[in-house]
Amino acid sequence: MPATGNNSYTPLSLSIRLRADGFSFFVCDVQSNSLIQGEHFAATEACPLPELLQRELARPEYFNRQIAQAYVLVCTPSTHVPLEAFRRDEATELFAFTFPHQSIIDHRVAYTILPELESVELFAVNREVEDIILQYYPTARIFASRSMLIERLSRYADDSLSEGRHLFCCLGDEGVEVVMFADGRLRYANTFAEHQLSNIQYFVLNAWQTLGLDAETDCLVVVADESYADLKALRQGFGLYLRHIDSVNPSDLFPNVALARERKMPLDLKALLLNRM
Repeated sequence: MPATGNNSYTPLSLSIRLRADGFSFFVCDVQSNSLIQGEHFAATEACPLPELLQRELARPEYFNRQIAQAYVLVCTPSTHVPLEAFRRDEATELFAFTFPHQSIIDHRVAYTILPELESVELFAVNREVEDIILQYYPTARIFASRSMLIERLSRYADDSLSEGRHLFCCLGDEGVEVVMFADGRLRYANTFAEHQLSNIQYFVLNAWQTLGLDAETDCLVVVADESYADLKALRQGFGLYLRHIDSVNPSDLFPNVALARERKMPLDLKALLLNRM
């Protein structure tokens, strides 16, 4: 890798968050767990995602000797299978069966194993995009975006929540993630690409009913940054139907970690970087 021109060496990490319409780069200080730089890029017809990624990744801010590790977070449709039923040679076929209308000709079906939850998340990575990243960072580690957040929520549920059944509602730029655990295993996980409050409430309450939760005794846990504009209105809307509603912010999921309070970073990326602290 090219030198940065600075004699001092501070190990950094580069996180690449891939979306259907573009990507984001986040450079973090590994030792202090602080954000150094964050930038978002939107693909266009004139400059499609692979071309844009190739151009921006070559910049010295994102390709230099101080970056010790690169992570890739893929925000695309995914599905979970029980770990005991997972077979690597069947991953592509199973993914294609789950998403029959999504072409995977130009994609590689990858997976993230969640051993604590005995679950495997299958997702697709564009081959051209993956090849470009590996040209610069051959040891880059690739994860499904949902799996990192689900892993952290599971640990939080075990460590911080009272006994009983809890349904997580996680709000972010991709929409709303609805997750539930039972007996230490993942019971339900689904993403709804919605941002309107009425639609969010509909999908969450529908999942609540489908899972057979009790409006009087069970609890809805809303996970969002304090800056989320509609948090109060959303809680009030759920309060019309549910008795117990809690709010959790990233600093609750990762106490005493400065990076957890960084509002420029999405929650799934915080989970990726901080899960193993």
